[in-house]
Amino acid sequence: MDARIFDKTLNPLGVVDEMASLIWTIKYFAVGEMKLLAPVTENNKELLAVGNIVVKHDEYTDYVDANDKVWRRAAEISFVRYTTDSSGQEQIEAQGYLLSSWLNQRVITPQLALNGTCQYVVNTLIAKNIGSSAATARKFPQFEMLDQENLGGSSFDYSNEALKALGDEVRDVCQQGKIGYDILVNERDKKYGFYLYAGKNLTSSNTDGNAPCIFSRDFDNVNQQEYEDTTENYKNYAFVRGAADSQNVQEVVAVDGESASGLALREVLIDASDISRTAENASGQSQDIPLATYRAMLASRGNTELTAMVENYTFNSSINIRSNLRYKEDFDLGDRVTCLERRWNITINSRITEITQTFESGKTLIEATFGESAPTLLDKIKKVR
Repeated sequence: MDARIFDKTLNPLGVVDEMASLIWTIKYFAVGEMKLLAPVTENNKELLAVGNIVVKHDEYTDYVDANDKVWRRAAEISFVRYTTDSSGQEQIEAQGYLLSSWLNQRVITPQLALNGTCQYVVNTLIAKNIGSSAATARKFPQFEMLDQENLGGSSFDYSNEALKALGDEVRDVCQQGKIGYDILVNERDKKYGFYLYAGKNLTSSNTDGNAPCIFSRDFDNVNQQEYEDTTENYKNYAFVRGAADSQNVQEVVAVDGESASGLALREVLIDASDISRTAENASGQSQDIPLATYRAMLASRGNTELTAMVENYTFNSSINIRSNLRYKEDFDLGDRVTCLERRWNITINSRITEITQTFESGKTLIEATFGESAPTLLDKIKKVR
């Protein structure tokens, strides 16, 4: 494995010398992270600078298009620190985020009113804010949309919060549609590509004809693991409050997530007053939104919010890379698999939402997160805001 460094126009700058460690985390519903540690050399001082692009090269690739062109995930260095350890050795620590973090360099403008699947909504948001339909100054350079399969899903009425960060909205819509996203690089053609994809159903009960993928210490494909289950953020019934009309009356829509009652019923108020009663359609024309459509948009917001307010269970597992299951061959980020732990009486079908590769001292460790991670304090603060 080596770490190749590029400038933002994807001109190659070099390869990192004598890398001590690299921690590379990719996420299905969120932005991935990178942390690299290397000795202070003249080469590394030039390469490991804020703003440069890191591309990890190992036996794995992320996407191969119809023309057999290879696309890989990459990260932008956003933090650099020079340190000296107890033995006097000087090191450079470089940290950064994978390139889907760039989506939050744009806010969504104008506000949109759409009807379509999550895939259609996300592609429209990308096109109008960084892609082919964006104003010249707002377009990402060297950028294209990668080919996508039909990812399915039902159509719904959609409108976004005015001037909301593009990356946050893409994340929320993708989570609702259970699809993953990222921005990849094609080093040979010096291109960036928006990658929208869906994981496979590899559970033991799948009816898609896929070979089951079962992670269990019984099968020696898990070295160690931990399990968490929390209902701290769980809600199943939402009252969604919209914007006031000309009579200063706010529309309120109820969204019943699970038909619960009694103590099982958990209600929440969702403020959706940011959803305007007028919006620009896909043709760029301003329009008044009919009441029935507006109510459907409020319901859609409620469903999206409830999607994030579920019971959160998480398996964090260290994967045995020499076992019967091979990363990128038998399983990948976003796939739904079966996790079995007989000693804890736990069997769950769950999605792989994070994969972390750690390269250190000539060894490779792969850790996977199954399920949805419990919300952090920062996540909760953002939700309250």
